[in-house]
Amino acid sequence: MPRQRIRGRLMTALLAGLAACLLVFAPANAATAQEPPPSDKLAALRSGQLALRVGTDATFPPFEFTDAAGDQLGFDVDLVRALAARAGIKNVEFVQMPFGNIVPALQADQIDVGASAIYISAERAKAVDFTDVYYPGGLAIFTNEKDDSISSLEDLAGKRVAVQVGTKSVEWLKQHQPAAQLITVQTNEQMFSSARLGQADAVVTGAPGGKYFIAQQGGLKQVGDRLTEENYGYAFQKADADLRNAFNAALKQMHDDGSYHQITDKWFGAEATAAKPAERPLFNVATIVESSGQIWQGLLVSLQVILSALVLSLLLGTIGGFAKLSRITPLRWLGTAYVSVIRGTPFVVQLFFIYFGLPQLGLQLPPMAAGIIALGLYSGSYVTEIFRGAVQSVDRGQLEASRSCGMSHASAMRHVVIPQAFLRMLPPLGNEFVSMTKNSALVSFVTIHELFLVGQTIISRTFDALTVYLFIGLLYYLITNLIGFATSTIEKKMAVYI
Repeated sequence: MPRQRIRGRLMTALLAGLAACLLVFAPANAATAQEPPPSDKLAALRSGQLALRVGTDATFPPFEFTDAAGDQLGFDVDLVRALAARAGIKNVEFVQMPFGNIVPALQADQIDVGASAIYISAERAKAVDFTDVYYPGGLAIFTNEKDDSISSLEDLAGKRVAVQVGTKSVEWLKQHQPAAQLITVQTNEQMFSSARLGQADAVVTGAPGGKYFIAQQGGLKQVGDRLTEENYGYAFQKADADLRNAFNAALKQMHDDGSYHQITDKWFGAEATAAKPAERPLFNVATIVESSGQIWQGLLVSLQVILSALVLSLLLGTIGGFAKLSRITPLRWLGTAYVSVIRGTPFVVQLFFIYFGLPQLGLQLPPMAAGIIALGLYSGSYVTEIFRGAVQSVDRGQLEASRSCGMSHASAMRHVVIPQAFLRMLPPLGNEFVSMTKNSALVSFVTIHELFLVGQTIISRTFDALTVYLFIGLLYYLITNLIGFATSTIEKKMAVYI
């Protein structure tokens, strides 16, 4: 009878955990079910039933970046809004994401348009469709203004060349200058700063973006003429030909009536590209003050992700721990498989699989749900082992003594073993939650505007990496120390009663 009770309670816990997961998935499934089929998408956008989701890496001025309030602005932002209005689309929503994730996000139907200074190429056209050309570009070489050792593409042989991951410059350099040592970075600011600070010998990127950086910050110079003549286009899903055609028609109208040239003059005219670099202190408090609202919002999102993932990891860890301790072989195998798979693969791979991979299997999750589930699953595998180890560390004689006093197995576990095990869990649990807090910065890869992503967008506007990263690091330090203080306090208070 006691064994049956334990099995019954274990199954109840497993079903409760499954129900909780289903509740998390339910909103995403409901939203997916209500979304009109692709052929009706343009009509739904024009009626306001859907918002046009525009994926952009807002770290590439003057095409896209954010102001101190966190609002996106730039050439692409203004032009997309104008094109959408001409196409009769009522609502436009910009989704921040790393540049390399834009095409996968289109394929996973997480966004409708990719608008982030994307060069039209035959390789990309295999995965997505492009509009007509909306702005001419081309790759160019930029070096530190004091460096005269590089004057042509041939001089890049053996040199450290910074490029942004996922951009045309990566593959182009591999084909045309394979002797260059490529340094791939995530953001535009990291790319330019690496050359200005001597961490790279040169940068190869789009000429318009490089010219704007020089005007705003100085420290670099363009070497020679453009390496290529490229064209920018907006990317669409293959199934959205009607939406792409609507953008093309709107773009032609704007060329014809001159409104297109008004936007280009605003961002690429003589006034916009006039030299403006100015001296600033090493640690610029004004950067933090001006962006305080944006930082506060990012902090709140980070706390939401951390606390939600913490609860989920505790739930999964408890269920997984009981499963690994179970005498029921299938449950024990299930717990072992969960720990083995999750701990044996990188967190970023799991995160990308949930956000970009599951939609191809018919399950599309909102960014916040995907980030929390991935982080909770990953941390839960470690909590499982912490739970199992703590329970097994309690002398088995105490369980046997409790049973000899007439207590059931479940009662002995609840009143004797688990309280002692919980006290022993606290130090490693505190360490795991600190690690989870630091891992939470990685959910920025799936467009969650948490603290780290907010910091990157601020840096793309201010180019003040030292100030922003120091301040954000301080905030993470405070959060992790609060977690350590909380677990230590609970441990001391519980020790009195055990």
